[in-house]
Amino acid sequence: MGKKPIIGITTGYVKKNDFVQGPYVHEDYLEAVTRADAVPVLLPYQAEGAAEQLLGLCDGLILSGGSDVDPRFYDEDPLPQIDWFNTERDQFEMKLLRLALAADKPILGICRGFQLMNVAFGGSLIQDLQTQREQAIQHVQRVPRVKATHSVRLLPDSGLSRLFDRRESFFVNSLHHQAIKTLAAELKAVAFAGDGVIEAAEHRNSERILGVQWHPESMTAGGDPLMLRLFRQFVRQCDRPVNEPVPSGSDQSITE
Repeated sequence: MGKKPIIGITTGYVKKNDFVQGPYVHEDYLEAVTRADAVPVLLPYQAEGAAEQLLGLCDGLILSGGSDVDPRFYDEDPLPQIDWFNTERDQFEMKLLRLALAADKPILGICRGFQLMNVAFGGSLIQDLQTQREQAIQHVQRVPRVKATHSVRLLPDSGLSRLFDRRESFFVNSLHHQAIKTLAAELKAVAFAGDGVIEAAEHRNSERILGVQWHPESMTAGGDPLMLRLFRQFVRQCDRPVNEPVPSGSDQSITE
């Protein structure tokens, strides 16, 4: 049996009380990666000084969900509706993203991770959907996170469409109040919610870079075979030798 790919997963921070606090990621990320036959490794932002060494242990990078992105990184001041953000986490994840790009390691951005990826590539965010977008649908669902609640329209010429048997639409879960406003030039939107919110984007020069706005890890943990397929494809991409040359034309750059 061959060595399983190691998948690095970024973490947030949770404080329950003065005796229980520290790095946190929802257990569904670990479950989804494990089900896809890979080994999950947590990457705490507190280890910023060891970012290169940590990523060197990993075959791929998952930018996980969590708190809002500091709006200073897309040249805006915070609106009253913005939730708690962690500037240090943003900086650490942008550093990991730069390192992963340089090493040609697959990257999967999920929810906040997708938003962070867009900002790092030069895009911007809607700070609060309910107050900044007219006729927004419910993007913070009130049912368990493993359940899908709204439909997504998928572009037919996308890699995600091919992965999902070229279906035109499917249902996803939704746990976010921010979303993509200006999509970074290096990314191509490939899926949309009914209110026009961008639900997924692929990198124009690399099939190994994908961002999704929903939470496929929780749908995978809940038994959804389509979302498990997404993680299995990601793990297969991570199984490619790290030192294999970057495909020609993949001029990837992100903002500092």
